[in-house]
Amino acid sequence: MRLYVLRHGQSEVNSKNIFGGWIDVHLTEKGLQQAKNSAILIKEYCKSQGLELPKVGYTSRLIRTEETINVILKEFSKEPEFHIVSGALPTQRASDGDIFPVYQSWRLNERHYGSWQGQGKHKMLGEYGEEKYMYIRRDYFGKPPKADLNREMVQDFDQGDTGYEFKEPNRHVKYLEEEINHDELPNGESLCDVVQRLNPLLQDMILPSLRDTGDCLIVGHGSTVRSLLKILEGISDSEIKEVNIPNAIPSVIELDDNFKFVRKFYLDPENAKVNAELVRQEGLKG
Repeated sequence: MRLYVLRHGQSEVNSKNIFGGWIDVHLTEKGLQQAKNSAILIKEYCKSQGLELPKVGYTSRLIRTEETINVILKEFSKEPEFHIVSGALPTQRASDGDIFPVYQSWRLNERHYGSWQGQGKHKMLGEYGEEKYMYIRRDYFGKPPKADLNREMVQDFDQGDTGYEFKEPNRHVKYLEEEINHDELPNGESLCDVVQRLNPLLQDMILPSLRDTGDCLIVGHGSTVRSLLKILEGISDSEIKEVNIPNAIPSVIELDDNFKFVRKFYLDPENAKVNAELVRQEGLKG
């Protein structure tokens, strides 16, 4: 059984070295092209191995993952059919003809960066110093100060330094279904928190469905992909800080019949290595 896992293509805040978190930003033109390239990599791999393309998809509730999977499915000649996952888990089905089901869950959202959301990474480095900056950004238990979600109400009047401050969508609108189902949404997280809120989706929905729907495609974010790898590979709390996820380079995670980890590899390992190092250095270099 296989999971095809990737981070979304380059977003508007990625290109400007800004903490995105739950801010709902679009892909750049580069990000759209990266998404197309990732689809080509998956198609070529499946063809070379005599495998069928993945049959079902999962994304976060943020638009940058939706835009990424839209581009991929266009390359697959498939039409996405989106379903929001909240409360009771839906009955899943595999791709049928041109229709490709995509399940969207806030549990796959990027880590909530609290008050750091919308802030430039260089600015946060300067304010906190390198040691604390790296602890909050990369350590398993590092957590930024919580966000004041009421400030989203002034976003039209106070653009801040980057123009992205306070841009998290109004939760009463975007996450209405989650609120109805009493999901507890965060306002600041460590990677440990992300693992804990993602694991139920993985264990109760994604993994069990592999037997029924076949291989799946997961489009997430840097922190949620790291969390998936930590859970599936059993990466230690100390080692996970060294794992960096590049934009839109698919990895294949192979599992045995009991969902035990077998191996993981990138479909473009050389570019993955180069771009993962760039992710590691974000905020540290001008």
